[in-house]
Amino acid sequence: MAEASVIFAESASEAWTPPVTALATARAAARGAILTATASVFRGPSRFLRCLYAHAVFPEHRLKFRAVIRGLNNNGEFVTTETVRDMVRHGRQPDGRYYHLSFDDGFANVFEAGCEVLVAERVPATIFVVPAFVNASPGELEAYFHRLPAYRQPIRVMTWAQVRQAVDAGIEIGSHTLSHARLAEISSDAACLRAEVGGSRVAIEAATGVPCRAFAWPYGTMQDIDEAGFAAIEQAGYEIAFSAVRGRVDGYTGLFRVPRHQLEFHWPESHIRLWARGFRE
Repeated sequence: MAEASVIFAESASEAWTPPVTALATARAAARGAILTATASVFRGPSRFLRCLYAHAVFPEHRLKFRAVIRGLNNNGEFVTTETVRDMVRHGRQPDGRYYHLSFDDGFANVFEAGCEVLVAERVPATIFVVPAFVNASPGELEAYFHRLPAYRQPIRVMTWAQVRQAVDAGIEIGSHTLSHARLAEISSDAACLRAEVGGSRVAIEAATGVPCRAFAWPYGTMQDIDEAGFAAIEQAGYEIAFSAVRGRVDGYTGLFRVPRHQLEFHWPESHIRLWARGFRE
């Protein structure tokens, strides 16, 4: 396919693949009903440090994004990755209500539709970027997204110019590997592992001129990384690493195994708030 004909998703409905069978549709509806009912009664603990992450903020969800951010800001305090690192490193139990916000993959819509909200609401956030995505041609991005069944169409990613503008706006840039590699699959190749983990940090620092201290491994589960991967993260000089595993951040949390709760802004707002309250933590 010619690169000129690549069509990028500019809305959530264009980006995400809906349930394709009647059974999958029924399961999704049942799960949604359970979450909606639970959201009306679940409150969560009164003290916490909760790490939240998403992938996209499409333009049609800018107002919902702003409402969610304002609601969380009124309920607690958004903190930087440095604060999370220090609390985890020193084994501190949360003494208040704290949120950490991050975005994986470096999609352009996060910068274009979300950055102005973050700046206006004075919310620190981290965007974990994939340098190979930033450098990729439209055709290369399309080929990558074609391998992921969750996506209907590829999504535009930030340019290096946008990455630098985000840095200037106070957004932290973290690493999501060099090419979105599944670390557990390459851990037997030491050179490849170093390139994906350390090479990403080098590329980001060269492009932004600021230190890259935080890492989030792609796909995010404990099956997607092994001890060689954790060792590579530490050896590359990162100070903290985030998973995509839901869980509590407390005095026993590992510095390179920090849990995060996924929430996406095309989800119902009650579901977003439920996960933000620590459901299933």
